[in-house]
Order: sequence, then C-alpha cells, then structure tokens
Amino acid sequence: MSDLTVSVGDAFDGMGLPVLLLRDHLIVYQNSAAARLLAGSGAGEALPACLDGLPERGSSAVTLGDRAWTAQTWPGEAGTFVCLSPLDDASILPDRRIPLLTQKLRGPLAVLISSGHLLEQTLTPAQAADAAGYLARMTKSELRFLRILRTLELAALPDGEAPYDFTPRVVDLGGLLHEALRQLEMPVQATGCSIAVHQQAGNFFARCDDQLLLIQLYHLVSNSLAALTPGGGRITLRLERRREMALLSVEDDGPGMDEEKLSALFQPAEGNDSLREARHGLGLGVTVCRKIAQLHGGSVLFTSQPGRGTRACVSLPLVKPGPVLELRGLRAVDTSNGVPLVLRELSDVLPERLFRPES
Repeated sequence: MSDLTVSVGDAFDGMGLPVLLLRDHLIVYQNSAAARLLAGSGAGEALPACLDGLPERGSSAVTLGDRAWTAQTWPGEAGTFVCLSPLDDASILPDRRIPLLTQKLRGPLAVLISSGHLLEQTLTPAQAADAAGYLARMTKSELRFLRILRTLELAALPDGEAPYDFTPRVVDLGGLLHEALRQLEMPVQATGCSIAVHQQAGNFFARCDDQLLLIQLYHLVSNSLAALTPGGGRITLRLERRREMALLSVEDDGPGMDEEKLSALFQPAEGNDSLREARHGLGLGVTVCRKIAQLHGGSVLFTSQPGRGTRACVSLPLVKPGPVLELRGLRAVDTSNGVPLVLRELSDVLPERLFRPES
C-alpha cells in the first residue's frame, strides 16, 4: 500500500459519508460507506454507469438505490475525489389518498373536456375563428390539469411501488428516442428552440414501460425548454452504452444551475420556487423522473454549470437479445385520456397557438 493510499485512507476511512477517489474513470479508493452504497464495485474497477458524467469539479444531483444524493467532486494530486451527501427527498405528498383523489377528479375533468369538444362542434366557422384563442386556452388548461393529476399520482407512490397501469416489456430504446424526436420536433421548434438525437452505434433493448419512459423523457425536455425559452437554444437527446447499462441523456445549452439550485432538485418541499410559479407545474417533475428510473432498476444523474447548460442522464439496465425478441409499438398516447403524451407533458411550456383547434 502506497503512502498516498494510506493518507487518503486515514482521511476518509472513518467518515460516515461515502467518499471515492477516481483516476482515469477507475475507482482507486472507496471508504466503507461508499463500499456499502456501491455494492459490487471496488478498487481498480470502473465507475458505475449511474455516476458516469460526473464533472471534475462541482456539484451534481444523483439517485442511488432508493435515495437522492448530492455528489461533490474536486480534483487533487491523487485523482478526482467524490463525496456523496444524502438528500431528504421526501415527497410533499405522503398522503396515500392522493391517487384515489386524482382518480375521482378525472371523472369531472373528462366531462369538461367532452363538453368542450361538443360545444366546439356546434360553432359556425366564423364563431370558431372568433373563439379560437379561448378554445386554445381551454385545451391547454385541460392538458395541464391532466399533467398535474398524473404527476401527483406518480409522485405520491411510495418508492419502489409501481402505478396501477405499469406494463413493462422489451423496448427498443433507439426506436423510442427517435419516436420521441418525431413527436417533439414541431412543438420544440414552436418555442424557438431546436432538438436533435445522437445515438451510439448498436442495439439498445431494455425491459421497461414505454409510456412511463416517454413521460420521464418529456419531463426532462420540458425542464430544458423552461430554462431555454424565450431566448431559444438547443436540446440534444443522447443514447450511449456503458457496459451493461444504457445512458439516455437530455442536454441543453441553457443558463445552467449553480450548486444550490442543483442540490435542491430532489427537494420539492424546500426551496423549489416552481411551486409558486404559475408557468411551471408543481416542481415534482424531477421526483417523478427519479421514481420512474427506480422502477426500471436505473438512476438519474443531473450535472450543470452556470452558463454551460444542464445534462440529465438516465441509466437503464440493458436486456441481452435472445433468439426471439418480441417488440411492440410504442404507446405515444395517454391511455387514460386519449391525448398525445407530448402535448400533455409539455403543456406548461408550449405557446397557446399550438392548442388551437386547427393546429
């Protein structure tokens, strides 16, 4: 054992927080707390895929197991040090009655939506043209309401518990990403932004609920659009492989976040100003993304630097293709209300003109 390793061990062995030392993307040291947290990883082994993309210096938000953590990284002569601090990511909605209440609300909302559609059909072309703005506002509000209900249902679930309609199956992640791009391209362009896909060569098959994965992806894109608009900018959807994990990333070139805002991502009850902003939802989108990743055996890592944008990376375990691999079409429509998922999930940030009857 080198003097350097002894000094690092003396400094961190007794710490209750997980600490790692990285060099060339390999773990060269981890204290006992890190060994317990990252079971199966040890000195000389590659960094787990869920931590791929940590900056050399700065703060990141990451999920490991069933908890949310802040990862502080800083360079030293021995390599890059990583210290993980747990976050209190308890939901602001612990009440088990929330899913029941949201289901009860869906009934009256469905009546309002159908009544609006019936009323629209009674209008003459001239009346419909005059009322186009009001109809667009009504439709957008209905979709925002549906988004809030679905977000509440997912956020109120205990960690590890699946929603009632959870339907995992083998999905081609590359196909899912390109379908998402097809659905997103026009709405994103309408905000003054652009979006593109970069996929590493190879097959990416995962066992997951494709609709939940699309909801997660659209949540992350919605967050990027909220940061980019009205100034415009670029969003990149990226799909890569790290050993037996797929890394699905949403990156933007927006203003980024400082360490304080980044650390508060998983704490909607404390310090998340979006709870008080009418333009954005409940501030629970990141919590929902974490829960969806956890349901699929994955995790979420957020990295950001002020002035250089934000990256959200979802890691998902890959499925090895067998002799027979059954693939089915993606469910790009909300199965409970029959509306396009992309319009529902981006309803907070899209302009009203996209919800006009002729759009």
